[in-house]
Amino acid sequence: MAKKQTIQHLIHSELASKISFGKSKHEDKKNLAFGESNYRIYSYSTYETYLKEMTAYARWLKEEKGISKAADLSKTEQYAKEYLQYRMDKGNSVYTLKMERSALSMLYGKQIDFSLPMRDKTSITRSRNETTNDKHYSREGKYRDVFIMGVATGGRRKDLVNLKTNALREIDGQLYISFERSKGGRNRLSPVREEYVNEVREIFLKRQTEGKEKVFDKIPQKIDIHALRREYAKNLYKDILTNPALREEYLKQYPVRSEYKTQKDKDGIVYTKIIRTNTYKDRDSNIYDRNDLYVISQALGHNRIDTSITHYLK
Repeated sequence: MAKKQTIQHLIHSELASKISFGKSKHEDKKNLAFGESNYRIYSYSTYETYLKEMTAYARWLKEEKGISKAADLSKTEQYAKEYLQYRMDKGNSVYTLKMERSALSMLYGKQIDFSLPMRDKTSITRSRNETTNDKHYSREGKYRDVFIMGVATGGRRKDLVNLKTNALREIDGQLYISFERSKGGRNRLSPVREEYVNEVREIFLKRQTEGKEKVFDKIPQKIDIHALRREYAKNLYKDILTNPALREEYLKQYPVRSEYKTQKDKDGIVYTKIIRTNTYKDRDSNIYDRNDLYVISQALGHNRIDTSITHYLK
């Protein structure tokens, strides 16, 4: 009989066994059907997040179920849905619940089938209003270059912190930033908004002349980078609406758009189909061109085009 170990130790070992840092998630998923997962962890930040959430799960198992040790982690899988229900009853956001469900699915190596309520976009408040932090720094002050790069490229905080002075790309007359190992370990190419092309060039040239490897020495925590990213998304969307030729140039830099939808038939059998329509209708009946949303999603480093609407364009 296998010796019992603490749940925390088992969780740590199981998640550690699924680490694939430095490997290509895109390549690994080529042979998987849409919606399938190989249950591997490709970024350290994801590993840290999952370990933190599953540590809380281990604590709940001990406090609520009296389970502190087990010989086999799979014996605790029966409590996963109950834990999610407990978290939902506590009033946790759908975003948090979705992340916890993903962590549990990774832990047990299978999708935890637990339905979550629909997310209400009106409840998303992050970076949609001026915060106290915004008032500490002027856009024309000491950190002007940070603000410029934020609204010109849509980089995440980590993107800008790690941005190197060799990341500028000019392709067919258009300027881009090559963000390396962004969220999820993915690389992406983000258009520099035409309004800021000259200023971005100057920022890079200045740092290169100074012999610097990185574009920024410091980015204060109190600068709301996500708000600048949202501003970038909204204005880039306006740019391609007013100049469709610009959209076509950007589309050349990204893989051909291919979208799929998973649903159930009348017999309850799950199947996947290709989305062939070129339009997207949101819950408020607003109509978007899918290629427009695809450009914004690719520029921001998101796979799902509806993320652009829910989190950035509204």
